[in-house]
Amino acid sequence: MSPKKSPSSTRSSRRSATGRNLADALRRAVEDVDDESTAASAEPPPADPPAQGASYRIGEVAQLVGVDAHVLRYWESEFQLKPERSPSGQRIYRQPDLSRFLRIKALLHDEGYTIAGARRVLEGGGDAVPVVDVARVKAALDKVRALRDRLHELRDGFELDMIQR
Repeated sequence: MSPKKSPSSTRSSRRSATGRNLADALRRAVEDVDDESTAASAEPPPADPPAQGASYRIGEVAQLVGVDAHVLRYWESEFQLKPERSPSGQRIYRQPDLSRFLRIKALLHDEGYTIAGARRVLEGGGDAVPVVDVARVKAALDKVRALRDRLHELRDGFELDMIQR
C-alpha cells in the first residue's frame, strides 16, 4: 500500500501545478500579443488548438495581466468584450481573451494611448498615435536641466569650501 499524501502536500502540489498552468498561459498570451502586433493583415485570429483550450477565471487573468479584476471588467465595457459565462454566471476567459487584455494593457500603460486611441488601434484604425503632451515633456526636460545645473553649482561650491579649509 502506498503512503498517503498529507493534505498540505496535496495543496502545495496543486498550487504549483496551477502556477505552472498560469505561467504557461502567460507565455502563450505574450506570444499571441507579439504575433498580433506583427501581423500585417486584420484577419481574425485562428481558432485555438485543443491544447490551448484552457479556461481562466477573472482573478487568474487579472494576476496574469497585472491589473485588478475591476480593471478587466471596465475594459470589457470600454472595448465591448463579451467573455463566456459559466452556468452560474461567472466569467470564463480563454487564451484569445488573455491576449487581448495583454494588448490593451500594453497600449494603455506602455505606449501611452488613451482608451479611445487604443480602441481605434484594436479596431484596425492604425493611424492612431500615442498621446504625448510635448509641452509637458519639454517643461520636464527644462526642469531636469535646471536641477542638474544647480547640483553642479552646489558640488563646485562644496569642493571650494573643502579646499579652503
